[in-house]
Amino acid sequence: MTTTRQSAPAWTTQDLDDLFQRFFGPGNDAWPGMDPDPRKGKRARPFVDLLRRSTDIPLVLPRYQQAQDRFAIYVTARDEAHAALMAQIITAFAGPTYLIDAGVRPCTLDVNDPIESALLDLAGEATTFRLETHPNRRYRQKLTDVALLMQRTLASRPPRLWRVTKPTGRLLAEFDAALAAGGEAASQATLEQLAAQGGINAVNLAYLRIKRLSRLGLDQELLDYPDLGDIVRQNPPIPVKEAVLNAVYACDLHEPLTCGDLPGAQQALRDRGFLALAPFEDAQASYSTEALTVLLLAAVSREDLASTKTVLTTLQKNAPLESLPLALRSAITALHNVQPDGIPTHQTSKSTETPEVPAPASPTHHADAPPTPATPTSWPELMSAVADGHAHLTSILDQEAWTDWPSPAQDDRHIATVLEDLLDDSQAKIWRYVGAFIDSVGYGQPAPLSARALITCALAYDWLGPGDLLAVQALTEIVLRSSPSAATYKQLLEELADTCERWVAPERAAIALDFADRLVMEASPEPNARETFALALLLPLSVHQGRLDPGDLSMARRLSTELGIELDWQSQPSEGEAQDAEAELKAATGCQLLLYSLDERVLDRVSETLQQLVPGLKVTASHDSVGSSQLRQKARQADVIVLATRCAKHAATGFITQHAKSAVTEYADGSGSASLLRAAIHGLLRAGKV
Repeated sequence: MTTTRQSAPAWTTQDLDDLFQRFFGPGNDAWPGMDPDPRKGKRARPFVDLLRRSTDIPLVLPRYQQAQDRFAIYVTARDEAHAALMAQIITAFAGPTYLIDAGVRPCTLDVNDPIESALLDLAGEATTFRLETHPNRRYRQKLTDVALLMQRTLASRPPRLWRVTKPTGRLLAEFDAALAAGGEAASQATLEQLAAQGGINAVNLAYLRIKRLSRLGLDQELLDYPDLGDIVRQNPPIPVKEAVLNAVYACDLHEPLTCGDLPGAQQALRDRGFLALAPFEDAQASYSTEALTVLLLAAVSREDLASTKTVLTTLQKNAPLESLPLALRSAITALHNVQPDGIPTHQTSKSTETPEVPAPASPTHHADAPPTPATPTSWPELMSAVADGHAHLTSILDQEAWTDWPSPAQDDRHIATVLEDLLDDSQAKIWRYVGAFIDSVGYGQPAPLSARALITCALAYDWLGPGDLLAVQALTEIVLRSSPSAATYKQLLEELADTCERWVAPERAAIALDFADRLVMEASPEPNARETFALALLLPLSVHQGRLDPGDLSMARRLSTELGIELDWQSQPSEGEAQDAEAELKAATGCQLLLYSLDERVLDRVSETLQQLVPGLKVTASHDSVGSSQLRQKARQADVIVLATRCAKHAATGFITQHAKSAVTEYADGSGSASLLRAAIHGLLRAGKV
C-alpha cells in the first residue's frame, strides 16, 4: 500500500479558483459567472465550498446546459491511479440506480468544449468521469444529492491510505477471469487499474486491449487501434495475430468474398497493408477458419504457391475446401495451373516483402545446469508444473497454447487431485490460469471436480473482486451442471453462503442474482442448502431494494418466488425513479431487441421476463456459434443488441457487430439471466425507445 496524499498532484487555491471561473463560464448554466446572489447557484455552491475547504479531494462539479436541456456531474480525480479508485467509489454511491451507463470509466474530454477543456488543462486525460442520468428532473436531483454526499464523505474521511495496490499477477488473473466469464465491465475496470498502476509495459497492455476487443466482437475498433501497425510488426503473441486476422476478415473481406468479388477483396487487403503476412504464418495451425482465409487470400494475391499450399493444407484440417468462397477456390486453381511445377514464380521478386526468419539458436547446456523442464502439453501437466514450482509458464497463457489441449473434462479427477494437494504458494499461483480453464471447459462436457477445487482456492484467499466473483460464478455453474451429489452440493453452497455478507450489495446485484438464477435452473439434491444460500443472496438486496434498478428488481422478485423465499418485496417500486423507469419501459412497444448467448436456458428466461416487463417488445434470441443469414437478418433489424460473451465465438460476436446498423449494443457483465436482463434494459433506455 502506498499513500497518494503525498504523491498526488497538488492543486493550489489559485488553480481551483481559475478552474471555477472557466467551469462556470459560458457553456454552463448551473451557476453563471458564480453570481454572488445567494439565490443563484444553490445546487452548485455546496460543491465549490467543499473544494475550497478540502483541496485534496477529487473535483465534483455540476453542469447544466439550458439550451440543450443537458445535465451532467463531472468528477475529476487527481491522477490516473486515483481514477481507478474513483470508479469504484462512484459505483458505490450512484451505481446503476442513477447512471445511464453501467460502466463507470473516465471519459474523453472535448478540447473544443470550454468546460471540458478547463478540466483537461487542470488534470489531463483519463482522470475525469462525466456522470449522466435520465432526463427526468427527479433523476437529476437524486444524482446531484448522491454526488454531494460522496464529496462530503470524502472530505470528512479520516487520514488513511487511499490506494490499495494489487500485484500485477493478481490483476492479470482477474482480467483473464473476467474476460472468460463474460464480464465486459469488470474486464475494462481491471484493465484500467493495470494501466493506472503500472507494472506492465505499453506493448503488453496493448495486447490485452486487443484481446478484449476481439472477445467483444469490436472488429472495427480493433483495426482502428492506435499504432496497430507497429504492434503487428513486433511479432505479437499468437492470439493477437489471430484477433487481427479475424478482424480483417470480418471488416474487409467477408462481404466481397461472399459476393464473389475477388478483386475487391484483394484490393481491400492491399489497402489494409496485409499482403505480406509471412510473420503470421508461423502459427497457423491454431488459427480460425476466418484467419486462415485471410492468409490464403494474401498468398494467392502474392501468387506465392508455396504459402498457398501450406495454408490450404492447414485450412483443410478445419473445414472442407468447398466451404471456401468460389472465387477464391477458382483463384487457387488458376495459380496451380500457371505454376504446374510448383515453383513460385514471384519468389524472387517478393523476397523483400518476407522478412527473414532467424535460425533458432542452438541450445547451450552446462554440464552442471539442471535440466530444463518440459513445456506442459496438457492441463494435468500444467497443474503438476505449477505444483512443482516451475517458472516460465506464462508463455502458455500469452500464446494460448492450451487451446490445442484436450478439454480438462477428460482429466477432471487427475487435475482435481493435483489442485487439492497444492501448497499455499502454488494455490496462489493457480488462479492465474482460471480464465483459460473456464474458456477451455466451455459449455460442453463439464469438469466439476476441477472447478470445485478452484472455487476452494478462491474462497480460501478471499478473492472476491468483481472479476474473481464472475469466475467463481462460472465455476459454480460448471459444478451444478454436472448434477453433483447431495453432499457436494450442500458443502459448496454452504461455503458460498458464508461469503455473501462480504460482497452481496446493490452494486453487485447482477452477480448475486446470477448465482440465484443458477440455483433455479439446476437440480437441487439438498433443498435446505439451496434455501440458505438463496436467502444469503436475496435478503441484502431486499433490504436495499430501493437502490435496485428495474431489471434487477424484477429478476429478484421472480427468483424469490421460484426459490420459495418469502421476502418483503414490494409489488411496485417504492422510489419515484424506479417507478418512472418501469412506466417508461412499458412504453417500448414495437422495439426490436436481439439477445445473444450460448446458454439457451438463459435466453429463454430473459426473453420471458422482458416480455412481461415490456409488453409489446419484440425479442429475438440467438445462440449460433457462427454467422448465418438468419443471424445477419436479426442483427440488421434490431434496435438494441445485447451480447453475453462467455465462451462466445468471435465468428458470431464479430458477425453481429459487423451487421448491426444503428443498433445500440450492450454487453452483459456476466453470463447469467440477471446480467443479461440488466444489459437489455440499459440498452432500451439508451436507445431512447422508452
